[in-house]
Amino acid sequence: MNKLIALSLVILLASCGKEKATETSAVSTAIKLTAEQKQNAGIEFGTLEEKSMAESVFCTGLVDVPPISLASVSLPIAGYVKSTIEVLPGKQVSKGQVLATITSMDYIQMQQEYLQAQSQMSLLTNERSRQQVLQQEEVGSKKKYQQAEAELGNLQAVSRALAMKLEILGCDMQALAQGKMSSNLTLKSPIDGFIQDQSLAIGKYITPTDVLVKIVGVAHKHVELKVFERDLAKLRIGQTIQFEGDGNKSTGKVFLVGKQVDMNTRLTPVHGHFSIDSDEQKFTVGQFVNAIIQVGEQKVLSIPQAGLARVGKGGYIYVEKTDGTMAQIPVEVRSADMEWVGIRPTKEMPEGKVVIRGASALEAIFAKD
Repeated sequence: MNKLIALSLVILLASCGKEKATETSAVSTAIKLTAEQKQNAGIEFGTLEEKSMAESVFCTGLVDVPPISLASVSLPIAGYVKSTIEVLPGKQVSKGQVLATITSMDYIQMQQEYLQAQSQMSLLTNERSRQQVLQQEEVGSKKKYQQAEAELGNLQAVSRALAMKLEILGCDMQALAQGKMSSNLTLKSPIDGFIQDQSLAIGKYITPTDVLVKIVGVAHKHVELKVFERDLAKLRIGQTIQFEGDGNKSTGKVFLVGKQVDMNTRLTPVHGHFSIDSDEQKFTVGQFVNAIIQVGEQKVLSIPQAGLARVGKGGYIYVEKTDGTMAQIPVEVRSADMEWVGIRPTKEMPEGKVVIRGASALEAIFAKD
């Protein structure tokens, strides 16, 4: 009997100890700030407001340019790099600017063949005319006339093909017709833009398959966004996009919506154009952006952006309770614009003052606690 009473006392004392420890832990996690601390953290108070806000789709993406603003520069003939300008990544170049000079033995050979073809063509033209006269006077054979005409036709085809190849290479055909041959070719920029990459070196042997310089244009920048398939039904051409990257903000419009979902990521591309052309200069091609596509309107509880500490796709808001301690309230983000965020608290909010500025500082304090 005495043993039973002693055991009961031990259990009772242990239970009381646990309750006391729990109460102590609860007190230690309560955060109460002084007026000076609130001022230093930039904390301001207000209330949640019900606002009519655009229903939003949140997504991410990149700043990109269309294919017409990308150039891979090569030369359709083999040769050696004779000279080059300072084509460093990031250097601005203009359309038609010479990037390098190439010396090519094949180019010299092609010019020689063209001039020889022109010379032989003059001879064959005279021979065909002579055979035609002889045939008309019934002195020459018809077969010789036809042979002369066929040879002339073949040579004309060879000459035209060589001329087209030389024109593609940028040969001065008028100078060549006067017998002025050249051993050098110029590699020129086909667009205005900036050097992205280059593989030029004096003396380097190049082939037609070598990409020598990559250039990114500065015109027609756009945002290429990735949207989850669950949001596709909400998207329409012309909807407003708000996006931000590295502190720069701008707006745009949905221009194209992809028609196929990626089987691995379950994402679909959405193509947006800048609303203000001058804003394109603030963003760099390949830059990451966070975007909000406005797809409708709804009335929601809202708080200023500075009153929400974002964590993942949701976040926290903070309430100073009547006893002066801070309560952290998890919320879902339902919509947003540049100034306000539409939220839905996922647990009951206590009575008190809502923090509308300085939420990030409080989130850091709670994270340390």
